Amino acid sequence: MSAPSRLRNPNPHLGAYYGIVTSAFVSLVIMLAMFEQLGWRQPVLAETMIVGPLALYLLIAIGSRTLEVEDFFVSGRRVPPVFNGFVLAATALGGVGFLAYTGTVFFLGFDALAIGLGWTAGMLAGGVLFVPYLRKAGSYTLPSFLGHRFRSQALRMTASVMQLPPTALLLVAEIKVAALIASLFLPLSFSLAVLLFAALIALIAILGGMRALTWTGSAEFIVGAVGLAVVVITVSVVLTNLPAPQLTYGEMFSSLHNAEITAGLLPVQPGGLATALPGAAPMPITKPFLEPFGALSEVDFVTLLLCLTLGTAALPSLLARSGVTSSCAEQRRSAAWGLLFVAMFVMTAPAMAAFAKLIIFRDIALAPASALPAWLTELSGRQLIQAVDTNGDGAIGADELLIARDGIALALPGAAELPYVCTALMAAAGMAVALAAAGSHLFTLAASLAEDLYRVLDRRHTLPRLIAAWAAIAAAALSAAVFLVIANLDPLEAALTAFAFAAATFFPVLLLAIWWGRCTGRGAFAAISSGFAVMVLEVSMGSAFGVGHMGLTTPLASLIGALVALGAGLAVSLVWPQGSKAEQSYREEMRDPGGEAIYDRAQRAVAAAASVAVAGATGE
Repeated sequence: MSAPSRLRNPNPHLGAYYGIVTSAFVSLVIMLAMFEQLGWRQPVLAETMIVGPLALYLLIAIGSRTLEVEDFFVSGRRVPPVFNGFVLAATALGGVGFLAYTGTVFFLGFDALAIGLGWTAGMLAGGVLFVPYLRKAGSYTLPSFLGHRFRSQALRMTASVMQLPPTALLLVAEIKVAALIASLFLPLSFSLAVLLFAALIALIAILGGMRALTWTGSAEFIVGAVGLAVVVITVSVVLTNLPAPQLTYGEMFSSLHNAEITAGLLPVQPGGLATALPGAAPMPITKPFLEPFGALSEVDFVTLLLCLTLGTAALPSLLARSGVTSSCAEQRRSAAWGLLFVAMFVMTAPAMAAFAKLIIFRDIALAPASALPAWLTELSGRQLIQAVDTNGDGAIGADELLIARDGIALALPGAAELPYVCTALMAAAGMAVALAAAGSHLFTLAASLAEDLYRVLDRRHTLPRLIAAWAAIAAAALSAAVFLVIANLDPLEAALTAFAFAAATFFPVLLLAIWWGRCTGRGAFAAISSGFAVMVLEVSMGSAFGVGHMGLTTPLASLIGALVALGAGLAVSLVWPQGSKAEQSYREEMRDPGGEAIYDRAQRAVAAAASVAVAGATGE
C-alpha cells in the first residue's frame, strides 16, 4: 500500500502562489523606480529593495513550518519538478556563482568557462548517474544511503564526518557573499550581517526543514532570476539595441578587442592554477577577454572542468534534494530543470562580463585622470573599482585600474548608467541566491549530524528526532558565523575546495555503490576514505609548505584522489567476499524506478509492526 495520497500530490495552487510572489517583486521594483524619479535617496531605495524580499522569505518559511518528520527532511516527497529545479540551480550556483564566477569571467575571459562548463556537465552527470537511484532508495541523507546500501553504520558515520568539509566550506562561502552585499548596501557592519544572515537561514531551516527551504528557495531563485534578467537585458538593449544578451554580446568582441589593445592589454603566457584565478582583493586586469588558454593551459582547463564536473555531480547538498519529488521520473525532470537553469546562467555570465569590460575600458582606460566618469566615484566609494594615476602621466592605464572580482555584477548597472534601483535590484538578486544556497548547505550539514551521527551513536534516542535536527542546525549556523567573524575566507577558493572534496570523496563511492554490484561495504569504506585522505593531505601540505592557495591547486589533487578512491574500492571489493544477499537485493530494487521508495516501505513496515505490538499488548 502506498503512502497517503495527500502526501504525494503537490499543491495545485503553487503556480498561482508563485505568480503572485513574482508579481509582487516586479511591482516593488517598478514602484521603487518611480520613487527614485521622485527623489528618494539611494540608501532608502537599497534598504527597501533588499529588506522587502527578506521579509517575504521569512513569511513563506512561517507558512511552511512543520512538525512532520517526512515534511521536515524531504518536503513530504511532493515538490513539483520545476520548483525543485529552482532550488537545485540556486544551490549549485549560489552567490559564489552569481558574483565570483561572473568576476572570474571578467578577468580570465574564455579560460573561466572551465568553471561554468564544469557546473553544467556536473548537473547532467549527477542527474543521469545518481539522482534517480537515490530517489528510489529514499534515504534522507547521502551518508544514510551508503549505510543502508552496505548495511554498515560505521560507513554511514564515516561518510557523515567526511561530508563536513565540503558542506561547511560552501556554507561559510555563501553566508560571506550575502554579508558582503549587505555591508555594501545596508547600514550594517560585515560581522553583524554575518550573524543576522546565519540566524535567518537557521530560523528558516528550524521552522520547516527541507519544506521551508524548498519554498523559500523557490522564491529566492525567482528574485535572483528576475533581478539578473532585468539588469542584463536592459544593458544589452543599451549597448546592442537587442534584448538577448546571450546572443548579441558577440558583436561587441571587435570593439572590446580594440579597447583592450588601446589600454595596453597584450596576450599572456599561461601560468598554473595557483596563480591564474583572481583573488577577492581588487586587482588589475592582465589578460585579454578573447585569448584562449592565456591564464590556464589546456591541461589546467580540462583539470578544472573535470574537477567541477565530478564535484557537482556528487555534491551532498544537491543529492540531498533527490528525495523531495513524488517519483523517480519526477526527480529526473527536476534534474533536467536544474540543468537548464544552470546552463542559462553559465551562458549569461560571459555577456555580463563582456558588457562590463567594454564599458570600463571605453570610459576609463586611457581617459584623462581629471575627466573620469561620474559613476566611477560611486563605485570607488563602495570599494568595487579604484582608478589611480600611479605613474603620473595624466591617464589611467589598464594596470592602474583595480577591480574587485566579486563586484563586477554589482558594478555593471552603475557603469552602464542605469537608474540606481537597478544596482539595488542586482544586490537583492545576488543576496537571494546566496541565501538559498546557504540554506541548502546548512540543512544538509545539520541533517547529517543529527541523523547519521547523533541517532547512530545515541541508540536510546534521548532527544526526539526533530529536536536533534534543530539543535544541529543552530550549532552549525553559529559555528559558521563565528568562523566568518574571526577568519578571512575567499568565497571562490572555498567553493573550489569544496567541489574538489566532493569529487574525490563521494563521486567514486557513489559510482561503485550504484553501478557495480560486486562492490562491498569494505570496498566502499576504502574508496571514500582514500579519496578524502588524498584531499586532506593536499590541503594540509599546501597550508603548511606554501604549495599553493586553498582552492587553486586542489583540482588536480581531486582527480588523483578520485582515481585512487576508485582503484581502492575496486581492489578491496575484489579481495573480500561479495556482499550479503540483502545488499544485492537492495541494489537491484534501487535500480527499479517503479514502486515506493525503499526507505518509506521499511518505515511503514516498522510502524505496522509497532501497531501490531501495541494492539497485542492492549489485548492482553
